[in-house]
Amino acid sequence: MNRLLQLPLQLAGLFLLLWSPLQSQTVSLDSFQEVQLLNIYNCAVVQVNASWNYKNRVKIEQVSNLCHVAEIDIENKNIGATIAKEWDINIVPTIIVLENGKEIKRFEPDLSMKFNEDVIIESIRKEIK
Repeated sequence: MNRLLQLPLQLAGLFLLLWSPLQSQTVSLDSFQEVQLLNIYNCAVVQVNASWNYKNRVKIEQVSNLCHVAEIDIENKNIGATIAKEWDINIVPTIIVLENGKEIKRFEPDLSMKFNEDVIIESIRKEIK
């Protein structure tokens, strides 16, 4: 892609990530540029899941008042397999807490591939406070 076009697209992506009414919902990360932008947040909570396991999704938007929240679908043809490999995702959903782009805590479910949502949300809150 032409380098002159990359900067405006990156700025538009940054604007879209930062702008959401009170950060009340999760952002779906669909490109490597969006994943890289996680580095700008002091705190980010990312849930890595698969479309086929959506019913076991944790409503991480419950912590959006404390931290930036985002989701990645490992079935996403653009980034899914690479993220799963680079982030060493062994089971879904996996929830990762980032501080300035660095992983500080990882939550993985048991073989049932689901969390007790109340317990995991409380654990995330404790980790990011």
